[in-house]
Amino acid sequence: MIDRSTGDLIFFPSVRVCVGDQLETVASLALGEGHQVQDMGTGWTWLRTQNVRKESQYFSIGFAFYNNRLRQVHLVFSPTRLELSSSWDTWSESAERQRLGEYKQWVRDELGHEGRFPWGTVEVVYDAKGGSSGISLRYG
Repeated sequence: MIDRSTGDLIFFPSVRVCVGDQLETVASLALGEGHQVQDMGTGWTWLRTQNVRKESQYFSIGFAFYNNRLRQVHLVFSPTRLELSSSWDTWSESAERQRLGEYKQWVRDELGHEGRFPWGTVEVVYDAKGGSSGISLRYG
């Protein structure tokens, strides 16, 4: 899914999200469901979508654009469909930390390691304050 040499996201042979793409280009791909656009008023705009199916996983993806160019991507995934409206009722720290381990393994399988690449940086992070973990790609 992540091209090791460019950092592009490959969903299908003919569907690719590339570093520097414009929001309109990525939105027109109609990946997943529940598209939300949030203009932060700082030059940054987020496009969020859920249940993007890739092989046996369902991805929730946040695409971050600065001055209308793709600069960051945040990924989480699950083997089952992700709820479009979730609550804290089913959350547990142990389950979230298990997901963190799954995300770290996925990055190792995709790219070999976390860290710097010629096209940017990949980190798998756990945010204790927000109670979530995920995969972060930063381009540039």
